[in-house]
Amino acid sequence: MATRKRTAPPKPAPCLPCKGTGQTTESVYVGRGVRRRRVAEQEATCLDCLGSGTAPA
Repeated sequence: MATRKRTAPPKPAPCLPCKGTGQTTESVYVGRGVRRRRVAEQEATCLDCLGSGTAPA
């Protein structure tokens, strides 16, 4: 009797906003109105995949 060939389970698709890393960058703004300016960027957990890096089901 021949053995069955097993295929590997499909890999989950990477999350599009974070590109599979689980982290996104957010801009930090200071000031108000016309004087509002971008000061820095900080890393944040991706809210679409909650840091897992895989696309939500």
